[in-house]
Amino acid sequence: MRFHNLWPRVVDRLATLRLKIRGVAIADKIVAIGKWPNVTNLGSITLGSGVKFRGVSKSVRLKANPDSEISIGDRTFLNDGVVIVSSVSISIGRHCLIGDRVEIFDTNYHEIEQGSDVVTAPIKIGNNVWIGREVLLLPGVEIGDHSVIGARSVVTKSIPARVVAAGIPAKPIRQIAAADDYIRR
Repeated sequence: MRFHNLWPRVVDRLATLRLKIRGVAIADKIVAIGKWPNVTNLGSITLGSGVKFRGVSKSVRLKANPDSEISIGDRTFLNDGVVIVSSVSISIGRHCLIGDRVEIFDTNYHEIEQGSDVVTAPIKIGNNVWIGREVLLLPGVEIGDHSVIGARSVVTKSIPARVVAAGIPAKPIRQIAAADDYIRR
């Protein structure tokens, strides 16, 4: 085996080891195209089998604050510049496609008006969900299996399974026909 064929494997192993040192639980192999994810793990981060990160122009950023968790299911794909910050819990299912610059926050960090509470609530994304470019997901939302969220939408309320949703705020536009075992490519 020539050195130039061996080098990418060495880099992948070192990067995976770096994630494990930061307390990231990895089911088995993960893939990074370009830059490896920028991880701050003060809580719990779990990555399923075959999770793929694409960081060509900007790294994916994962941050689990103390006593919080991030869980990403098998064969989910996270594109350039995705930001996931958890203060409670963010769960992403299997076979999901997360577009460029998507941002997912389970807290709003500040009160809206004097005397109000900071909103903090778990986010759950089902299996085989496609989230388009520059979508923002806010605290407490759930997205059902097989749904698609249109580019630049702001998801403020839960979205049912098997729908296309878009807009500000995102609302279902139409139904999607998808068998339970369907996997989007």
